[in-house]
Amino acid sequence: MKKNRVILAGLLAFAMIAAAVPVGAAEEFNLGVVCPLSGSSAVSGAILNNAVQMAVDEINEAGGINGEIPINLISADDEAIPATSVTAVQKLVEQDKVNAVIGSQPSSCTIANMEITKAAKIPQITPASSNISITQSGNEYIYRMTSTDATNAATLLKYLSEYCGVKKIGMMYESSDFGTGGYKTVSSMCEEYGIEMVGAEVYNSGDTDFSVIISKLYSEKPDYFFLWGYHTEAAMICNQMMQYGIKIPVIGYGMNSPELTTLGGAAVEGFTMCTSFDAADPNPAVQAFDKKYTELFGAGYDQNAPQSYDAVYLIADAVERAIADGADWSDGEVLNEYIASAAYEGATGKTSFDETGEMVKDLIIIQIENGEHKIIDWQK
Repeated sequence: MKKNRVILAGLLAFAMIAAAVPVGAAEEFNLGVVCPLSGSSAVSGAILNNAVQMAVDEINEAGGINGEIPINLISADDEAIPATSVTAVQKLVEQDKVNAVIGSQPSSCTIANMEITKAAKIPQITPASSNISITQSGNEYIYRMTSTDATNAATLLKYLSEYCGVKKIGMMYESSDFGTGGYKTVSSMCEEYGIEMVGAEVYNSGDTDFSVIISKLYSEKPDYFFLWGYHTEAAMICNQMMQYGIKIPVIGYGMNSPELTTLGGAAVEGFTMCTSFDAADPNPAVQAFDKKYTELFGAGYDQNAPQSYDAVYLIADAVERAIADGADWSDGEVLNEYIASAAYEGATGKTSFDETGEMVKDLIIIQIENGEHKIIDWQK
């Protein structure tokens, strides 16, 4: 009898302690980030990872999420290889027990790894992958904080048609999911803007000789070359165009990186791109992010940096709203609901998601002039 009373007293004490602990309380929030930290896309991956680290440090310096829950950041290198990305996310989910994932950078990696977070019911935000199939897959746990291929294609084609009077384009695109997705989107939308695609040539990531595809497209006499890929190949294409004396203007998407001007130099002068964020924007929130990121890392960045930075704060905001409602944020399904209902105002403006996890924002057109970005005021 005495033994039973001791056991009962112990259970009551445990119940009282448990009742005093807030719902979802935990020692820390495990945040995983997956991106290429080595390989040909390492520069882009480092930018993404830097911005995530910057946001995590700010939150932790203020006491953590809600002033009480520190963020434990675990970064994983996927080398921009889909199979490697799957393995990296499996480790984050199964071994590191992450509560949420940010990444990856290439669309091909996100398309592959998001099946892991979906199965584990862990919310994932990609701040960089733009292939439209990501949010059209029916995956309730994936969110995107960058503009889609369709949004980028429409912005660039509208600019070419309405502002530049372009009638014909020749397209060069990477053979990845990102590149082929962009090609399919652009080719399907050209007619809508009164533009003819007179030729299209594909290349592989890591290629260094583009003379054949440049020559083929040049022979079709396009008004513009339209590129869809990343900065390394884009810079080489522009350098080889200069070498061959080809002066057709170039527009593109996917290569808004400081490395484009570093690698391309004079050859990328006049290169035109679209983006959702650029340091040339005088908005105070943009300038504050730009100042701090530059001070910390001493290098340029692309729109994926502020989008990654905002992704951290958006997740933290979801946790805080869950705590305020007495909901268990440590439950992946619960956290996912709060992320889905986000309306967070950050460095990239106000972010919310539609029912597919898609984010849509107005884009800006930038052009490289004297090695610097200049915003083009073209929508009158």
